[in-house]
Amino acid sequence: MALLRLEIEGDIFQDQATLEKFSRDASSYKILPRLVIAPKSEDDICKIVKSAINDGLHITCRSGGSGLSGSAIGKDIILDFKRYFNRVLQIGEKTIVQPGTILDDFLHDMESYGLMLPVIPSSSASCALGGNIGTRSTGPGTARYGTIDEFVTSIRFVSSNGEVIDTDETLPSYLEEGIRRIRAKFLDDSASLEIIQNRPYIAGGYNLKALSRYLDPAQIVTHLLVGSVGTLGIITEIRLRLISRQTAKATFVAHFKNFDHLIEAADELKKLNPSALEFTDASCSKHVKGKLLNMSDSAHSGTLIVEFDNSQQQVDYGRELLKNYDLLKIWEIHAGDKNEAILRNERKQLLPSLWKFARENNLFMPSIIDDIAIHLKDFSKVHREISILMKHLGQDISFFGHLGFGSVHAHPYFNRMDSNLNQKIAIVSSGTFEILKKYKGTLVGAHNAGRSCSIYLKEELGKAFKYMEMIKTLFDPDNLLNPGTVFNTAPIYEQMMFSM
Repeated sequence: MALLRLEIEGDIFQDQATLEKFSRDASSYKILPRLVIAPKSEDDICKIVKSAINDGLHITCRSGGSGLSGSAIGKDIILDFKRYFNRVLQIGEKTIVQPGTILDDFLHDMESYGLMLPVIPSSSASCALGGNIGTRSTGPGTARYGTIDEFVTSIRFVSSNGEVIDTDETLPSYLEEGIRRIRAKFLDDSASLEIIQNRPYIAGGYNLKALSRYLDPAQIVTHLLVGSVGTLGIITEIRLRLISRQTAKATFVAHFKNFDHLIEAADELKKLNPSALEFTDASCSKHVKGKLLNMSDSAHSGTLIVEFDNSQQQVDYGRELLKNYDLLKIWEIHAGDKNEAILRNERKQLLPSLWKFARENNLFMPSIIDDIAIHLKDFSKVHREISILMKHLGQDISFFGHLGFGSVHAHPYFNRMDSNLNQKIAIVSSGTFEILKKYKGTLVGAHNAGRSCSIYLKEELGKAFKYMEMIKTLFDPDNLLNPGTVFNTAPIYEQMMFSM
């Protein structure tokens, strides 16, 4: 391969140990790459792109590798940004960060400036900004502040033909003209507009709403790259708008006896504009170790966590609202309380706790339906129907997520020795999709597109899917970047590692 003879500043790896390390991300998939390259400069990346074109190889970008949908692995070249592209270049009125920067490191740097990025996923200790941008990440604060897309002002990236493009500067004519052409067609297509507008707030795939939200082609390009899981360009620099730091005035943890009451309360609490509104169901709470979120009482049906950072009036309304329900227990936590740090840690340990339970019981917990996005009014019905589906298969399932913006993480458990494991995984995946289709939900939510959920995007989007194809053709006509994660995805269980 010509790539092995490339003269670049960065590092090229082909040893088995490195290839094995980069064959996995936090999803259930494994794909062994041919090369891992850690570029040091944009010039390195341009050379790599041009050489990959000549060699007929594909490129997958990777920053933290914490993604759950299988979009940070690939069969040819993995670009490792965590090794060298990991600096915070500027913080303040204009904040500039490189894609390999670990989110917690960035959050620590912001503290001394009195600033915050309110969209913090639970994997902040391991995820990096490139992946946050690639997946259009969310966090508890999305309930009030939106996704990370709301805080991205511009992006610098290397195109699929090896050209450096900056959305703060003049776009190449082919890209500007192409965006204008696609936008005009989209805005003239009322049926597709309606499909996109009616999807849940954090529904993934390409950010087609940017075509109607922005007029400037450079801004459209910026916000199409956000959520594109590395399929449209290789991001080298991210510009962010930060906001003044907010402190939570109070957080309530309420353990409910009746699940329908939990959903009813969530719907009312959402009207108060909380900074976070989350839940765990009874199965999840039973497996979480800790003081506040653990609940094994047989009368328990689910737990709401609601946080307010706006006014004391919000807090008082929230308290009175929750008191109207027959609760097993309620905690009220204020800023500076020792329980504040405990709750923060227990929130972050939800998924690791479920992984631990699965390992200890020799169960397989694949990330196949953990990225649901729905309208809150439908959640009780969706939860019930997916639970019935799992019961018919003789399998258990745990739910948790962010009701404040309709994000639900559903984690089914399977016997890894089951001779029908592939079939059951496919049934759960397709069965959940059919349930969600009935309620205009999606399997492509907070973790965005990838091997575990993109398979249904074409059917879900119908006529509107062609605009995703147009965008991909404009940005990456030869399908160089991250194939198999948004288009032409393999069967859900293919390349899945049952030993996880």
